[in-house]
Amino acid sequence: MEEKNKMGKKNNINYLPLFASSPYYSKKEFQFPITAVNKTVTDTSVLKNNSGITLLYIRDGRGTIIVNTRKYPVHKGLLMVLGAYHYYQVQPGEVPLELTKCRLSYDTFLYMAANPYYRFSEVRLNVDPITCLLEGRMLIRTEQVIDELVAATAKHKHQGGETEFFLCMKLMGIMQKTYNNDIWKK
Repeated sequence: MEEKNKMGKKNNINYLPLFASSPYYSKKEFQFPITAVNKTVTDTSVLKNNSGITLLYIRDGRGTIIVNTRKYPVHKGLLMVLGAYHYYQVQPGEVPLELTKCRLSYDTFLYMAANPYYRFSEVRLNVDPITCLLEGRMLIRTEQVIDELVAATAKHKHQGGETEFFLCMKLMGIMQKTYNNDIWKK
């Protein structure tokens, strides 16, 4: 019995730390819901702010997104991460904007950032949204992951689960590989 108590102590080398990869990423009951939906924006949207993280992916069309009073041109293949401090409004161009909106909590984002295989220390949430302009194979792969994420969200009736978490992790991996914070400085 005493040996069993020693196994639970934090100073014991056999104690699994909070961010040990296998048990950490395979929880039976995932507590942080992730939702993803496709939207068609035909008119300027209302000013929005979400508590947590919002991933926006432009599936088709051209337009503008205003983030904290700054205008950014958007078009097919743009993946953007917005935080709770980003107020945003979407304005379609001459044709409607087709986009996918994925919402997750900061807890979920931090949970993902703890993954030792990603170098999220390089990705910072700052004034300019974290942005990727995807092309070629990365564009195709991103659209496949997003389609799976939207389908999983619909299947789980917006409750979220492990499937959504792992698909969102794939998106964050794509973001890590392809983001360009200088895209707006041109």
